[in-house]
Amino acid sequence: MQSGVSLPSNPLPHMKKPTRSCLSANLAMAALSLVLVAAPATVQAGTATISPTVESPAPSPLHALLKVDFSTNYITPRGLNVENQGLVVQPLFLLFTTLYSDPDSLINDVTLTLGMWSSFHTRESGREPGNWNEFDPIGGLAIKFADYWKLDINWTAFESMTGSFKTSQHLELKLSFDDAAFTGSKVFSINPYIAYWKELNHKATVAFNVNTASESYYFTLGMTPTVALSKVKFEFPTFINIVGEEFYQQASGAPGGSGLAVFRTGVLATVPLNFVSKAYGSWSLYAGVKYYHLNNPGLLDGNVALGADGSRKRDLFQFHGGVSIFF
Repeated sequence: MQSGVSLPSNPLPHMKKPTRSCLSANLAMAALSLVLVAAPATVQAGTATISPTVESPAPSPLHALLKVDFSTNYITPRGLNVENQGLVVQPLFLLFTTLYSDPDSLINDVTLTLGMWSSFHTRESGREPGNWNEFDPIGGLAIKFADYWKLDINWTAFESMTGSFKTSQHLELKLSFDDAAFTGSKVFSINPYIAYWKELNHKATVAFNVNTASESYYFTLGMTPTVALSKVKFEFPTFINIVGEEFYQQASGAPGGSGLAVFRTGVLATVPLNFVSKAYGSWSLYAGVKYYHLNNPGLLDGNVALGADGSRKRDLFQFHGGVSIFF
C-alpha cells in the first residue's frame, strides 16, 4: 500500500533478498499491525473483541423560560382591570429543575419551578405614581403522575411597586390532564384542568374596608383547546372562576358575593422561529386577544376604584403579543 512516502525497491542492498515464504509472512504481520493501529478504539480480551459503549449525554435537569408580553391592558386572571392606557410590558422568567424522573413508575416526574414576573407601564399610575407597577416572585412544584396527569402546587406573592396595596401571598393547586398524550394526537388537544386558588395573607383584590376584608378563595374550571399545524399553533384558553363569598368586596364594605365571577376566552397564535439556532434556545413569536365577562358587583366596584376605565364594564378586551424563549 502507498503510505505517501516513496521508498527504494531495495532499501538494504547488502542483505539477501527475502524468499517468497518470508515475504508472505512479513506482509501478513504488517497487515495485522496496520489493523491494530487503525482500530485503537477496540479492546482485545482473549479471543473476543469488545467495543466500548459510547453513552449519549444525559438531558439537562435545568431549563429556563423567558417570555416578554406587550399588551394594551393589564387585566388579572381575577378580572381586575389594573391599566388600560399606554403600553403594558410584562416579562416572565422561570427556572425549571428536575428533582426526580422515572417514566415507568406511578410518579413520572417532579420539577421545581422558581421565577419572577413584573408589569411595566408607559403611563405612571398608583398611589406613588411610577412606571414599574408590580413585582411577583413565584415558586412551585410540578408532579407528573400516571402518565397523563399533572399536579401543580404554586406559591406567589403580589408586591406593589407604587405602594398601592399590601403585599399578598397565595397558594394554587392545579390538576390537569394531558389528553394529547392519552390519545396520541399531534394536531388537536383539549387540555382540561381544575384549580383551587387561596389567599394566604392580605387581599389580592381591592379591599375597601381592610377591617372587614378577609382572605378567601376561588375555583377555576378551564381548558386550552389547541390546534398544532406545521407552521403555526392556535390555542383557545378558556376558563371560569367561581369565587367564595368574601373574595371580592363591594364599595360599601359588604362581601361581593359567591358564584361565577369571571369568564375568559380568547385565541393565541404562536409561530416558532426555526431559523434561530437551537444553541440559543427555542424561540417563538405569539399574538392574540382575550375576552373577559365580569359577573360580580364587588369586582365591578374594584375596577371603578382602580380607575382604569371609571365605569362598571362587564365586557373587556385585551390585545397582546410577544416573544418566548425556552432554554
